[in-house]
Amino acid sequence: MRRSRAHGLVERSVGGDRDAFGALVAEHRDSVYGFACRTLGDREQALDAAQETFVKAWAGLDGFDRSRPFRPWLFTIASNVCTDLLRRRRPTESLDSEESANPPAPPGDLPDSALAQADMTRALQGLSEIERATVLLKHVQGFTYEQISAMTGLPVGTLKSHAHRGRRKLAERLTGARVGEDDGL
Repeated sequence: MRRSRAHGLVERSVGGDRDAFGALVAEHRDSVYGFACRTLGDREQALDAAQETFVKAWAGLDGFDRSRPFRPWLFTIASNVCTDLLRRRRPTESLDSEESANPPAPPGDLPDSALAQADMTRALQGLSEIERATVLLKHVQGFTYEQISAMTGLPVGTLKSHAHRGRRKLAERLTGARVGEDDGL
C-alpha cells in the first residue's frame, strides 16, 4: 500500500469514515494478529489482542499525528495491548508452562514448516517481554530501531542490546547449543 493511499484512508478515518477504517484494518489485520500471536503464544488471546488493538486505534484516531506513518502507531498500540495481556495473565500462568490454551499439535501431526513454527513460538515464549517485542518488531515486522524506540520510549542502544540477547537466546533454544558472543548474532 502506497503512503498516499494509506494517508488518505487515515484522513478519511479521522473524519469518521468507517469504510476507510475498515480498509486500514483489512490492510493490517494479518500482521497485527501475527505479531500478537508470536508475542502471546496463544491464538485466542492473539485474536482478542488484535481486535482490542483496532478498537483502541479507532477510538484514538483523533490523537494520531497524521504527519507520521500509521503502521508504527498501530503497532505501538498492539505492543501495549499485548504487554497488558501478558501482565494480567502472569500471576496465574507461567510463560514457560507447557500447558497452553492452544497446545501445539503432536510433532508427528505437523508438516516441517508447522513444526518449525511451533518450535519458534515456544522459543519466543522463553524471551523476556522486551526481547520478544524487539525481535518481533525488528525482524518480523521490519521496523527500524528508531521506530521501535519511538514506540517503546527506550533508547536505540538498549533496543539493540535486547535484540541481540533475544536472537542469541532464540538460536540457543532452537539449536540446543550455546551460542558464543562472537557468532555474529
